[in-house]
Formats: sequence, C-alpha cells, structure tokens
Amino acid sequence: MDLPEGLFTHERRVHFGDSDAARIVYTPRFLEYAMEALEIFMADWIGYDWYHINRVHGFGTPFVRIGMEIKAPLRPGDRVMIRVLVDKVGGSSLHFRTVGVRKDGVTAFETSFVCVVADQEAEKAVPIPAPMRARLEAYRDRLAAMAEAAQ
Repeated sequence: MDLPEGLFTHERRVHFGDSDAARIVYTPRFLEYAMEALEIFMADWIGYDWYHINRVHGFGTPFVRIGMEIKAPLRPGDRVMIRVLVDKVGGSSLHFRTVGVRKDGVTAFETSFVCVVADQEAEKAVPIPAPMRARLEAYRDRLAAMAEAAQ
C-alpha cells in the first residue's frame, strides 16, 4: 500500500453528547478524538488496525504514556481536524502526537502518545514488525521533509 501524499488528517464532528454542563467538550473526549484518529491512521495509512494487530498478528500496542494540552474549547456542532504525527519509531516503541484544529484555524488540543509493541502471551516488548516499521518511518520522514521545505 502506498502512503497518500501529505499529512494524515481526520475530521471529527463534535456531538451534543460530547459536551458537559458548561456546553463545551467534556475533557476525556479530547483523548477519545485523538485515539480515534490514531486508529484510523494506523488502519488506513499504515495497514495495521488495532483489532487485527491484536487478533490476527498476536501482538498488542499498549499505551505507556499519554499527555494532553487543551488550548481552546470545542462546542457541539464544531468540526475539528485531527492531524496525526509520528515523532519516533523506536525498537519496540511508537511515539505519536495529534493536533486538533478547529475549522477557524485555532488549535483546540494537542496530545502525545507512546505505545509499545508487545507479545501478548509473554507480556513483554518485541521489535516492531518490519512492514509496520517501514510505513511508519516513511510517514515520519515525509513529515520531516515537509517541515524542512516549509522553512
């Protein structure tokens, strides 16, 4: 599978049920939005969705670190573009970031995630499979080239 050109972006509509009493997105939903974007990115661009990683390939990708910064509110009806970035592809770890940007161009949130490729039976880290590594590194390198060209 060839990687599409550019930066992966997932558009998400904020639903009424995502908001709290203050009529803004309930805090944990930001992580849900980011995880949704990561799952779609892994499936559509990398070719490894979470279900098949676990059920077919026999390894898991548990998250060992998650960070989040909320920069601006989201409200029901808003549309947010969630960009997925790959910061690092380690021996068995994957470092992701997401950036959620409202349609008006304002950054609403940023997240960081680190997951580890792990053998489910042994419950220990294992090397990232070569095809997965190649696609993640190609995407990461494309992002670096895009950033360099923008300077």
